[in-house]
Amino acid sequence: MARRIVKEVEVEAPLEQVWQAISSGPGFATWYVPHAIDPTPGGLVRTDFGPAGVREGVVLDAEPPQRLVYGGFGEPEDPVYCYEFLLAAAGGGHTAFRLVQNGFLDDEVWDQEYDALDAGWDLFLHNLVVSQRCFARLPASVAMAMARSASGGEWDRLLAALRVPAGVAVGDRVVVAAPRGEPVEGVVDFLNPGRHLGVRSDRGLHRFSAEGVELCGVSVYQYRYGSPPLREDVSACWQRWLDDRFA
Repeated sequence: MARRIVKEVEVEAPLEQVWQAISSGPGFATWYVPHAIDPTPGGLVRTDFGPAGVREGVVLDAEPPQRLVYGGFGEPEDPVYCYEFLLAAAGGGHTAFRLVQNGFLDDEVWDQEYDALDAGWDLFLHNLVVSQRCFARLPASVAMAMARSASGGEWDRLLAALRVPAGVAVGDRVVVAAPRGEPVEGVVDFLNPGRHLGVRSDRGLHRFSAEGVELCGVSVYQYRYGSPPLREDVSACWQRWLDDRFA
């Protein structure tokens, strides 16, 4: 029997604006990962996870500006994931957002995959809320880097490499070590201890994670809003930074 993930948040933005964030390539790039999407039934969806590769699927149903369903991602031996985004006006210019992800097998083999994606959606939906609140209508550029590690203790090692105190809490101001001696200064706006650290700066969102099956990998997501966009080499710089410390 298949399981599913269900998440609900309220976004401080009108319905049409949030629809653009979940039905267009530039919109997805403001809070998730780069997409190429034709938001009509049968339209192609290409999701770019950077070092983790590009995955393709199709739009299964669309009712603008309230419902979008797409799926068909993964390897042939994997479950067929299906993503449903539901929007509704919530009053006061806000939008109620509901995500449903289907396709997880009810099998212990998939428990860690399920748990990792469940926690990951908490981070990405927080990105959606914060990007609409703080960087509304600004274009975004995204840099991603990922490294696998089998040594264990990635979370503690990640915080140490970033020079972030182990007891950091939401609301703390931090200066995060970064490649090229260009530290990130901002406030901790998201924290899932052992998995995810989020820092919001004046220019963007900076996400650092220890994740994956058995939490044996680390990843970095950097979102820059407005102009100029991130340099083309930012992903490569972060990738070298991760490889030097975790690969």
